[in-house]
Formats: sequence, structure tokens, C-alpha cells
Amino acid sequence: MKAKTILFILPVTTMLLSCSISIPKEPVKLPKVNDRNFPDSAQADIIYKYARHYPNGTQLSICILTGNTEKYAGIERRNDSLVYIDNSSRTFEIGSITKPFTGIMLANLVYNGKVNPNEPIKNILPVALKQSSLNGVEITLTHLANHTSGLPFEPEDVKNNNSSNDPYDPYSFYNIEKLYNYLTHKMALQSTPGEIRKYSNLSLGLLGHILTLLTGKSYEELLFETICNPLDMKDTYIKFNDERKRSLIQGRKENGEPFNCDEIQDNAFIGASGIKSSARDLVKFIKANINDTTYFYLAQKTTKVNDEYFTGSLAWETYSEKGKHHVGAFGSTGGFTSGIIFERNERVGIVVLSNVSAFLSYHGNTIEDLCKELYGPLPFISGTKK
Repeated sequence: MKAKTILFILPVTTMLLSCSISIPKEPVKLPKVNDRNFPDSAQADIIYKYARHYPNGTQLSICILTGNTEKYAGIERRNDSLVYIDNSSRTFEIGSITKPFTGIMLANLVYNGKVNPNEPIKNILPVALKQSSLNGVEITLTHLANHTSGLPFEPEDVKNNNSSNDPYDPYSFYNIEKLYNYLTHKMALQSTPGEIRKYSNLSLGLLGHILTLLTGKSYEELLFETICNPLDMKDTYIKFNDERKRSLIQGRKENGEPFNCDEIQDNAFIGASGIKSSARDLVKFIKANINDTTYFYLAQKTTKVNDEYFTGSLAWETYSEKGKHHVGAFGSTGGFTSGIIFERNERVGIVVLSNVSAFLSYHGNTIEDLCKELYGPLPFISGTKK
């Protein structure tokens, strides 16, 4: 898979400035598979190659989907050993994997004739935008969804006004009032809408907010109505309650120190990175995206050809290599990293969730790479390709 952009919700420059960490001890390898059919010895070696860099207390929750077969493995680094655990129904922050959920919510409204995807956003927002167009082209809902809006990665005042100065949660203070202030007084497009793909947390955060304006519902209400309830995804949510707090795996900083997730309230970036979910729920999500022919499928339709290998849709990214046409999304936050990949034709997919800090990614041992390496052989394992 040819990676074009690693989907961090934290700027790379912030990561590079984080404190240095000690190299963890080499862990004891995963026990022999014995009666387990996943991971096999080759997959266990791949997992070990990455997990040996992670500090104690970190977990992986993995599922490989092949046709109708689901194979789960939970792994924790504990006392410098890697052990198997059952965490398939435990929840993790999924970061930017939230973005395809937002794209599917838009696709649902389009599929049911309630929204024109080419509607200029200036016609929907209740504030006058400082710059809604460039070279005569207005920003539309589709531009927000496929990262061609011309908006930057994030508003510059995220860094300038982050009173909490918390690199693990840089958007916690950035509410809708601040977003409107930015759009009204500081907004500046970096390219003509529709022309250039530039990955943007701001674009999908703004799209998520616009969907709440169009429907009069909260983002979480839309999430439940459009995706979670139809798919029986009971471990996927935005806001905490007591049961959800108990189910959430504790995030870890890059040195393994516990990191607590904060409650999301009026955050302007919910539509970009606000969802928590479990491996079992995300397998249901992948299955719907593989099998559905309505709005889940509509969200995967190409809206921007970036090059011969890489196309964009309504927040999904499709990679074409060696006869494969796989769709993927990856997410990183201060205390978690995750990835999902699937291919409709082959009916295969993979979920990898972790409480491995995004700050560890600059060491080169990313969850995105682990996800791709485990996924690589799957279309041929499925038996539908010769």
C-alpha cells in the first residue's frame, strides 16, 4: 500500500518536540500459537517486530476478517513480556478513523436526497466567512470530505491560543465559538477548492459541525442513527458514561505513563477525531462497507483522483496496487493509534487498535505499518484470487 499521508491528529512538529524516552527492554516473544489459529507464526513474528518497541502497559486489539470468518487477538506488553488477552470488546480512541464515519453521515444525507454534496458551505454556516472561495470556486461539502477544500491542516490559532499547552490533547479547548471566530476573521485558503488534496483535520471537523446544522442533531445522535444503531455497534460513541469509562483502555504516553482521555463537549474537531470504538464494532463497520450498496458504498465512490494509485472519496482513501483496490483509514492521538483496511472485492479486512502513543511514531514503528504488513497477504489468503 502506498502511503500518501499519515493521519495524525497531532502535528508532526509537536511530536518531534516531545520529551525523549528510554528504549524499552527487549520483551519475551509471544508464546507459541498451539491451538490458536491467529496469529500464526508468521503473523506473531510481525507483531513482535513492532510490539518490542512499545512500553509496558501498551495493548493491541487485532482482528483479521476473511469472508465471514473473524479472527481476534489481544496482546499486552506486561513485565517485559508479550501476553495474549481478550480485549476485542474494549474501547480505544480511534482518532482520524472518525473521518470516514463523518463521510458516511454525509453520504446518507446525499443518498436520501436531503443534501446536495456540491452545496457551498457559505450557504449553510450561520456566520459570514472571511474567504469562502478562491479563483471563483466556492468550498463545497464534497471539498471538505475529500480534503480538497484549500483549508489548512488546522487553524493557526490552535497553537497560538492553546491555554492548556497540552500536546496530548491540543484540540480540547477549541470549541465552536473559536471555530466561528477563525472562519470569520482569520480564514485563508491555501489552494483553489477541488484542485489539490491537502489532508486537513479542520475540513472534517468543520464538516462534522455542518452536518449537525443541517439535521438539527448532535454529532453523536447522527452517529448512532446513521451507523451504530443499524449495525448494532454498542461500543462506539463520543461521550462518556460510567460503563463506557470502565470499558475504555487507558491511553499511554510514549514512555508508558498512563494518559487519561478527557470528556469531549463542544469540541470543533469531533467530526475529525472524536470517536471511541472496539475491534468487534469496527469489524461490523468494515463488513457494512464491504457488503452495503447504499450510502456506505456511496461514501467510497471516487470524488478526486490524486494519481494513478491513490483516490479520494467522502473521507475514505483508496489505494490501487497490483490488482488490489483497498480502502484504508488510520488514526493517531496522544495516547492511541489505530488502523483499518478492507477490500470489497476480496471481502477481507483488518482492524488494529492500540493504546500506543502517536509520539512513538517518529521512531519508525507505527501502528499504520503494522496494520499494512498484517493486511498485505490477505487478499490472496481469501481464495478468491488466483
